Amino acid sequence: MKLIALNTFVVLVLFTSCNSSKKTNQINSKDQTPEINITKKSVTLENTKWKLVTLMGQDVSDKNAFIRFSNEDDEVYGNGSCNNFSGTYQIKEGNRITLSKIVATLMACVDMKVENQFMAILEKTDNYSLNGNKMTLNKARMVPLAVFEVVETK
Repeated sequence: MKLIALNTFVVLVLFTSCNSSKKTNQINSKDQTPEINITKKSVTLENTKWKLVTLMGQDVSDKNAFIRFSNEDDEVYGNGSCNNFSGTYQIKEGNRITLSKIVATLMACVDMKVENQFMAILEKTDNYSLNGNKMTLNKARMVPLAVFEVVETK
């Protein structure tokens, strides 16, 4: 009986994640455009679409991975290069940041290396820095784990 319930749950999760991914792709289709729309106002961490360009020192700018922090509900969301993800974040004094409750859709993709590293980095990150149109996610005082560039501001 437990096995049947578990199998049913897994099937429902798979159907739900595939369906929600399609809806998210339709709703956020503007988030996948590579156009840069930067104004002269100062760039902030929140309400900015950040494209992942470097991950653990490796160039990944050809992937469509991005992250966005929404200050309306402290929600973080984006795409890891294949799957969409979302969660919550909390900014603390001194550019410290905590990302939590990160969940992602479960689509199988040919190359999951970038996505797996990106998701692991989101769990490790404890601070960020902003420098012009670039943002880095960091762990302690080590070299940046991930480097992002502004794609769009709201």
